Amino acid sequence: MKYIKYFETFEEYEEWINIEENAREVYKTEEKICVDGIILSHTNKPYTEKEDKE
Repeated sequence: MKYIKYFETFEEYEEWINIEENAREVYKTEEKICVDGIILSHTNKPYTEKEDKE
């Protein structure tokens, strides 16, 4: 289940995400996190760039 967790400041988020158990849970569930109005999306999938095909 994807849900949103809210943090008021980046420092508060950073302190929370640096706990290994929290980081594993976020990447496992691909949880979305709101930090000071910005939505962060965490994923365990590798980054791939899309190429424009013209």
